[in-house]
Amino acid sequence: MSVYRRFTDALLQWYSQHQRDLPWRHTRDPYAIWVSEIMLQQTQVSRVAASYYPNFLEKFPTVQSLAAASWDTVYPYWKGLGYYQRGKNLLKAAKMVCDQFDGQVPLERDLLRLLPGIGDYTSAAIISFATDARLPAIDTNISRLIRGLWPRRSVSKVAYGLIRQARSGRDWNSAMMDLATHLRTHRSVEGGLAEFFPPKVVQRIYPPRPKPKPKPKRKYTRKIEVGVACIYEHGRYLIQTRPEGKTFTGRWEFPGGKREKGEDFRACVKREIMEEIGVEVSVRPHFYEEICHFGATQLVLRFHRCQIQAGTPQPLEGQELDWVPPSQFGSVHFLDTNRNALARLQQMRV
Repeated sequence: MSVYRRFTDALLQWYSQHQRDLPWRHTRDPYAIWVSEIMLQQTQVSRVAASYYPNFLEKFPTVQSLAAASWDTVYPYWKGLGYYQRGKNLLKAAKMVCDQFDGQVPLERDLLRLLPGIGDYTSAAIISFATDARLPAIDTNISRLIRGLWPRRSVSKVAYGLIRQARSGRDWNSAMMDLATHLRTHRSVEGGLAEFFPPKVVQRIYPPRPKPKPKPKRKYTRKIEVGVACIYEHGRYLIQTRPEGKTFTGRWEFPGGKREKGEDFRACVKREIMEEIGVEVSVRPHFYEEICHFGATQLVLRFHRCQIQAGTPQPLEGQELDWVPPSQFGSVHFLDTNRNALARLQQMRV
């Protein structure tokens, strides 16, 4: 028996006992599978499975229903996932499917790759999971497994050699994904797969993280000070996305901006809020200060609770605005620099 056959047999035996129960594994609908694959890009499986995926499909159960929608209609069901270009590409591609393919998601790789947001991996995943084709969907994790086991061979050739030994391409791809997740967490595997993953191989695939070295004292040559406005109204806080062209585009944050020379923080917040969203606010003394270091730059953020005195918030810099209660902070993809301030706000009365 070839080594590929032995590995695949052991893999599928292990999968039969350890497979994850995920909602998109209960369908062969290429549209529903496509939605799951786009949502799962750079997003935790648990977050997608728990709410975003079922809620999205309840609102847009077919590619036709999605194609008939606008981004304003789709946005509430994507809000909090971050990387909003994924959702916009999904909407644009749905319209193309209805216009160019009579509302049928194409199941040929060359045609799928014509749709925005679909590349080599996603096209293979849609076809394999929808048709059970023995087509490997090679993502970063599967590639890492194969390189760890057969470091001198082509990842693509090994993947095709392995999947040909399976009766189900769908099961093989799912099993490889679950195995990668299991090994990353548990660092070992039982059953017939154990012979393929002795400790030295697991360490090659997922090297242990080195202990952090004490950071030498750094001289910071640049200091940026930012006044941040936590505007509250009716039990909710106003948040905005990072606009196109800035770092971390699409991530959520509280509005605010850089303090100018000779300007105090509260005056900075008033000015920035008028420039960004066109309202006049009252600014309380800061309740939290965050100091971050990026290379030779020291970033100082002061968070102030504010209330609107005049005007209605408008996205004057191309950002998206939303109001969220503290109880929903955990479902929003905030900038990491806002994390500690969010925890403080959740402990306050609004």
